[in-house]
Amino acid sequence: MEYELSLKNKRVGVWLWIMVPAFILTFVLFAYLPNEIGIVPVLPLIIGYFTYLCWAFLEKRKQK
Repeated sequence: MEYELSLKNKRVGVWLWIMVPAFILTFVLFAYLPNEIGIVPVLPLIIGYFTYLCWAFLEKRKQK
């Protein structure tokens, strides 16, 4: 399967729209939260990734 890695591809655009803010929020949380909190700064990435996967699944299902 071949993918076009440009903003013309809807999946790439949605991934960027979801994951870029998640990356920024993760870096801010790592910078300002104490180290004892552990996984909390990584939660935006996990939630963003699963949000994208759910969207991709529903989009693929809608196309069928």
